[in-house]
Amino acid sequence: MYARPQIAQFAPPRPETCTCVGSFGRKFARSGRRRSRYTRRVPRRSNEPTRGIAPSLLLSQVRGTAPYLFDALPSTSHFAESPPVLLVRALDRELPAELSHFEYFRLCLAAHYLTCATPVPTDVDNQIRRKLWAPGLPLVTVLEMSQLVLDSHAWDFTALSNRASYGAAGSEWETAALSGHRGEWFTVASAAYAALGQYRANEAKQRRAQLLEAIAEETERHAQIFGSLWRANDGVGVLRASASIAHNFGDLDRVIEMWEVPIADPLRLRFHKLTASAFDAERELRYMGRLWTAGELYKSLIDGSSMALENHRHFALRKPRALRTSAALRVPLGPFFDAWGTQVATQLSGEDLSETIDALLHGCEKMPNTFAYARALHAILGAHPDALDAQALAKNVRLRAMLATPQDEFERRWALAALGHLDEIPSRA
Repeated sequence: MYARPQIAQFAPPRPETCTCVGSFGRKFARSGRRRSRYTRRVPRRSNEPTRGIAPSLLLSQVRGTAPYLFDALPSTSHFAESPPVLLVRALDRELPAELSHFEYFRLCLAAHYLTCATPVPTDVDNQIRRKLWAPGLPLVTVLEMSQLVLDSHAWDFTALSNRASYGAAGSEWETAALSGHRGEWFTVASAAYAALGQYRANEAKQRRAQLLEAIAEETERHAQIFGSLWRANDGVGVLRASASIAHNFGDLDRVIEMWEVPIADPLRLRFHKLTASAFDAERELRYMGRLWTAGELYKSLIDGSSMALENHRHFALRKPRALRTSAALRVPLGPFFDAWGTQVATQLSGEDLSETIDALLHGCEKMPNTFAYARALHAILGAHPDALDAQALAKNVRLRAMLATPQDEFERRWALAALGHLDEIPSRA
């Protein structure tokens, strides 16, 4: 359908004087002068849309929330072959004086992929989903941008997130990963599809067909992974997958609506509201009802909480800067925070550990019906039994009960509840 990306495509132009082909097919020379890291001005051509954040500032934000991306990388590192990592590292070393529209889009896309699963993601969502696809762009530029989107569909995002879930063990989907990055890909793929609708050229129509096919392929993959877990009666697995599915198709819905895609357009007809309705307009069951079932499971109550309540924006964890120092400390899928809590207990100490514990306790107070932060604290207490003030805990009976529950018992209870919901959810259709 489309070629697997070459890393070289995502690498920036060499900053020395070089001759490159610009968006209009004519050549232009780039100066070797490096832009100040604090300069906000972004040069652009007069007929290109206004850009947002300056490249230098965007790079500094990526470094601020994910500094480990800029450390020395051994050849065995899971970041060593990641196209967005290679791009930001190269631009951080030497930022050209000017970025073309495509190059700026490529940087924004890379920054978003690299930080959307971190405590403080960069704020370029609207840039890559709408503003940088503005009407009037030369078709050659939009084709270049949309090809990058297609290429990124084949990238391995598991190194960029701790929120991946996988298909059922022993099934053909065992190594197939779902994560929120697939939702981010849905958003730019649908934006590219919508933006290309303004062009009449055959190349634009062919690219739209490629994007629609890729969206269909990814949608089917989501449904098959969830189906494999359902058949295997993997309660925790279906819960984890439901969080990614609800997030990813919620993102797709928002961009379809943002672009006001016509009701008769194939993108809206086939992929809009897949987690909100099991049937299409003709009352035909869509994807065997699996995506809708996942959406319902995501909202279903378990012990007074739900996967929807557990997987929020984690504002409480933005304050402890120590959580930004290691990829292993990126937030996982809630409420299953035990393994993450073990990493916190192992990697942090002193003031860093105390600040993180305070943030978790604050989160428990703000969201008393959720379990994720309590699960993390349970794991931390296993390594540091005296880490919490016993007198303060004595006043919080619910938290004390959560902390006393072993991981296997907690996850078994949630797994059984999930399987119970799966038996009941089809009747809601």
